[in-house]
Amino acid sequence: MMQMNDYLEGDYLSLIDKYMPDSGEGENQASQACTAINKLTYKWYNDGDVFDNTHYLRGWWNDLSSYANWLYNHGLGKEVLSRITQIKTDKEYEELLNDLQKEVITPSVLEQLEKKPLDGSIYSEKGIFRFVEDFDDEEDDW
Repeated sequence: MMQMNDYLEGDYLSLIDKYMPDSGEGENQASQACTAINKLTYKWYNDGDVFDNTHYLRGWWNDLSSYANWLYNHGLGKEVLSRITQIKTDKEYEELLNDLQKEVITPSVLEQLEKKPLDGSIYSEKGIFRFVEDFDDEEDDW
């Protein structure tokens, strides 16, 4: 698996610094989008979590579906996110995340989103992406 620092490209870090809130979701949809994408990326590289484990790539134990659902429901990266149904390898998932960043974390997109007030919550958005707990995989701590 690649390291997160090797994965980030171009102006991504400066844009994240500009629009990422200190805590929570921030004050506009640009901060919500940055937070959602940053959470998806961070949780993959640090924990191996995916936003929808109902297809080929299982991921680990954290439910990230609300972040992807918020982006999708707000028309951000819809085609990229929809590729999760075909993702079979870690490399393909990393490419999905990279493509999502390239599509949404751009000056033009974020400038438009900055003009829009908060809408819903990235932490509780429902939608097409799902996380299903698989209790058969849990280890017994007894």
